[in-house]
Amino acid sequence: MGNLFAKPYHDFNISRELSLQDFKLLEHKEARVDQVQVQGYSKTKDFIIQSSINLMFSSNSFNNIIKNAEIVRKNLMSLNCFENISINIDVSSGSNSTPNGYKVIFNTQELKCASTILHSIARDNEGFVKLGFKLNNLTGHANHFKIESSLGNSGTQKFDACISRHIPGSISSCASGHIFRKKSYWNAVHGVFNEWGTLFDLQFLASYKSHFSQNLQFEGVIRDINMLSKNSPFRLREESGVSVKSSIKHITTIDTRDSKVLANEGAFLQMVMEVAGFGGDVKFLRNYFTSQFYSKISKDVVFQGSIGGGFITDLGTFKKVNMMDRFFLGGPMTLRGFESRGIGNLNNNMAGVTSYWVSAIHIYVKPLFGMESNRINEAFRLHLFCNAGNISFFDEDIKTNFRKIFKDYRLSAGVGLVARVGNSIRFEFNLCTPFQYTTGDRIVDGFQFGVGANFI
Repeated sequence: MGNLFAKPYHDFNISRELSLQDFKLLEHKEARVDQVQVQGYSKTKDFIIQSSINLMFSSNSFNNIIKNAEIVRKNLMSLNCFENISINIDVSSGSNSTPNGYKVIFNTQELKCASTILHSIARDNEGFVKLGFKLNNLTGHANHFKIESSLGNSGTQKFDACISRHIPGSISSCASGHIFRKKSYWNAVHGVFNEWGTLFDLQFLASYKSHFSQNLQFEGVIRDINMLSKNSPFRLREESGVSVKSSIKHITTIDTRDSKVLANEGAFLQMVMEVAGFGGDVKFLRNYFTSQFYSKISKDVVFQGSIGGGFITDLGTFKKVNMMDRFFLGGPMTLRGFESRGIGNLNNNMAGVTSYWVSAIHIYVKPLFGMESNRINEAFRLHLFCNAGNISFFDEDIKTNFRKIFKDYRLSAGVGLVARVGNSIRFEFNLCTPFQYTTGDRIVDGFQFGVGANFI
């Protein structure tokens, strides 16, 4: 019976129906996979499929077969060649079968050659509508081409053309190249930011640990900061002009959460190191990280602890690091109780800072407390939260940096409602109370609304 070991969004099909008692007997019984069949595909090359299913032949128990089948299904879906994949497990038969052997069949449905892109996303408290088209699996080597354009409710515009290819192997990888243009606004200070650039990305994903990935990226981008309005602060007008950045970035991500936006258990850690100066007129070293930990206190109560931080150091150049590379803090998804980029004095910190830290503690409670899992409990949570964080300018003296970064830290707390749309967009409706802040901070004492996918 598939519901014994299938995840909610996927069904396993066992040919012979099993009672719960039978399944427990089989769970740890010695077993092996004699045959693996992948059906329903015609365009995808065989060697692409083969590299994804090799894991099945390492199975040594029935329970192991179930787990490996789900990992293989995820690997196949990550190729972006298939619309749907179902799994059928049957006792092996035929002349090559063994006493403890099983046959695993993956029934696939390939994507159409061309598809349109029309969906909404949320980033940094701004909603976007994406339009475009995609050519899927062009030559059968899991290679794709897409063009998309997005428009945000705050005026942000982005165009991106991307070509990507899956590289099979024991360590699954994907190479992609992008050409993009982005135009964004900082309406509070009448600022306009333009970017034109290219991005090359190589992603490595261990096939047996789909929660661990690494990205190696090269980015070359021309940035234009327009702060020429007479209403823009003079400190920011000094940042106006064109700069060229050429950087290499390494991203390590570990994600074991059961949901990206409203998890019940698991952990998340992302560390980013960027070195700029391989051409262009800006040179710096930037490191930052975000981490989250989730644990169930009871059936209806979940604890979340989060911490993040970063610093940037100038590697010596005639043109200093500008505001598009520095850090800002504050907002409804990070340091709640403060406006977006609301930490710091307008005169001293408006152009960003070189180091920061932020932390949060959440207690989530299902709204229909004590009831069985249902759509309301899956999509909504009541939460209590407490945030703390601070900003400073990085100095060569470590002791001085440590003292400054924890001096006059900001603190806020509150209560609210968290909602999710799918597994990509998070909404927060909070009542916030800032308890500790400094002169110049833009605080929000009362209702604050937030939307996005990245949060603390």
